[in-house]
Amino acid sequence: MSLSVDYIRPDVRRMSGYVPGRQPAPGSRMIKLNTNESPLPPAPAVAAAISGILGADSILRRYPDPQSLKLRRVAARIAGLREEQVIAGNGSDELLRVVLDTFVAQNETVAFFNPSYSLYPVLTRIRGGRIKELPLFRDGAVYQPVLADLSEVKLFLLTSPNAPLGFSFTNDYIRELARNLNGILLVDEAYADFAEDNALKLINELDNLIVLRTLSKSYGLAALRVGLGFTTPELVAELDKVRDSYNLDLVAQTGAEAALADQDYLKKTVALVIRERRYLSKALLALGFKVEPSQTNFIFVTPPAGLRAEALQIELEKSGFLVRYFADPQLAHGLRITIGLHAEMEQLINTIKQVLEASQTAIAATYIQVT
Repeated sequence: MSLSVDYIRPDVRRMSGYVPGRQPAPGSRMIKLNTNESPLPPAPAVAAAISGILGADSILRRYPDPQSLKLRRVAARIAGLREEQVIAGNGSDELLRVVLDTFVAQNETVAFFNPSYSLYPVLTRIRGGRIKELPLFRDGAVYQPVLADLSEVKLFLLTSPNAPLGFSFTNDYIRELARNLNGILLVDEAYADFAEDNALKLINELDNLIVLRTLSKSYGLAALRVGLGFTTPELVAELDKVRDSYNLDLVAQTGAEAALADQDYLKKTVALVIRERRYLSKALLALGFKVEPSQTNFIFVTPPAGLRAEALQIELEKSGFLVRYFADPQLAHGLRITIGLHAEMEQLINTIKQVLEASQTAIAATYIQVT
């Protein structure tokens, strides 16, 4: 059995896989603020639509629409585009795979900023591509880099708003980046519904631009795994060749159509998140935290001096909160905290105050012993 490793591609054997955020066990009472799901359930129309198809006698024994045409039409209408400019996927993660398979050959270069979505290097290595990482930190602060020579880059993956830091790139910056490329620019807009602007309006201007969206965050459909891609009709036609024939099941298509159709409910969710994001940011700033400006449904924060981020994450978990700590040296100074309901934010702030008080007491006791 040990010889089975010889069948594995050496580059796959050497690489590390993507590590998703922890999922608490069913029935857990943990307050989950580590994977950026919506604080609200999906629009009521979603459950009604799914119940409607499940009640039909023959519906589940038939294959779903391989093109997800109804979903694409709804998405196109909301985005102000044509249905042939939309592709649907099993989460935006699948669409990332489809894009790499369509455009990137072995040893061609995929570029992205570091830090950004940690799935990017994993997908690139799986396909045998070359990785070009560009730093996002200068002198310890976040900045938007001056664009270097990108002539060899076949695909640039831009997370905007950035995860895990939360800031957005401007459309002027995105336009400049696209025009500096000889390849494809993919703007991964998983959190765009919470931001002040987005890149969808550039689709008809730039023929090398693809914009991805997910329904996992603002629409509350993380369990259904629905992603959408927006680009030119010509690129959609090529992506469709690579996409799995029945990549999006009927339940997911139906739920996503109903969620997209209720834009008033989306606005309610977004307003709640922005309000609670402001509330939590202000409270943590008052406690001495550094809070990165956010255009997302999370904030990235650095604890006050004397309290390590990892230690705070451990203490919060003991108190019933899951938040995201990254061991990456560029991110280990902070925590990413998903925005939740107001009562959850209040409870989190009170818990953090208790941790800070305990930390300060411990420091004071150590000082007394030493002196």
